[in-house]
Amino acid sequence: MITYMLSAPETIQPLETEKPVPAGREVLVRVKYVGICGSDIHLYRGTYSAPHSYPLRFGHEWSGVVEAVGPEVTRVSVGDVVTGDCSRYCGRCPACARDRNLCESIEKFGITIDGASAEYILRDETYLYRGPEGVDLKHLCLSEPVAVAAHLLSKLRRVMPEGFQDKRVLVLGGGVIGMSALMLLRHMEGCREAELYDLARFRTDLAASEGARIPAAGELAPQVDGNDYASLYAAAKYDVVLETTGVASVFANALYLVKPGGVLGCVGMTAKAEIAQKLIVTKALTVLGSIGGTGDFGRAMEFIARFPASSEKLISHVYPVGQAAEAFATARNPEGSMKVVLSL
Repeated sequence: MITYMLSAPETIQPLETEKPVPAGREVLVRVKYVGICGSDIHLYRGTYSAPHSYPLRFGHEWSGVVEAVGPEVTRVSVGDVVTGDCSRYCGRCPACARDRNLCESIEKFGITIDGASAEYILRDETYLYRGPEGVDLKHLCLSEPVAVAAHLLSKLRRVMPEGFQDKRVLVLGGGVIGMSALMLLRHMEGCREAELYDLARFRTDLAASEGARIPAAGELAPQVDGNDYASLYAAAKYDVVLETTGVASVFANALYLVKPGGVLGCVGMTAKAEIAQKLIVTKALTVLGSIGGTGDFGRAMEFIARFPASSEKLISHVYPVGQAAEAFATARNPEGSMKVVLSL
């Protein structure tokens, strides 16, 4: 079999290795598609700042077919189409009891431990998900990023038991996670007033095709004049704002856009941001962070299976794995690309 190792920044080496044999709870999967994520781009370029290691197999967004199973496997069978979790969690610590994405001993497939960039991979069945009947294998590799968006929305529903149906919601950022959140809001959550803002026309056009309103940049300016409550509330237009960009100024501005008593949900990450903290207090805002998609793969796969036309819009390019360098270059361009997928 061939393994595609990211041995150093901008260096992917195809290596011939022995095809593994599953034991115990292990499952041998023939990988078909691997999606390129923002973290993969940073790993490839050598700019990833979180824990990681070289050399490793990259890729935590993938889909494939079960080739063989160990004698203790009970959840999947040979021939099943599957995808896998991004996180290897212990399932035993107090953090896992709250949210397995916060496991005290978490490892990340394709980042800190080997991912899916190989013709075959072994994976403990704990971290596999069987795809819905008839699901497109190419679409199934979207499960992880869609699950990240679904996990954010599920956390928001805990503080918003009434749901999103009658809420005005703004998604800041039209990358795959932001676009997935928009699609979930429109198709799975019954949100009637969903909007999306992004600097790339390609992405806002895609969002508009999914029924989103696209606000003009001027509508999102703080427009704060004075220090009275009316001034603090002047730009507050949205019940919920989802910040997916990780841009400090966008996060800071989002606090102005949320209505009093509203919710700001964050999946974008930035090292630091200067904010008007008084807005959180004076408007009694809920600011909620979310990481990972573990726990919401079922919801993500349901969306992918039920709405294949929307899922197809999330994939802009498919390259053979031998053209990985070109694929990574394409994935860096927000104007004209969404999810870039490698075919194995």
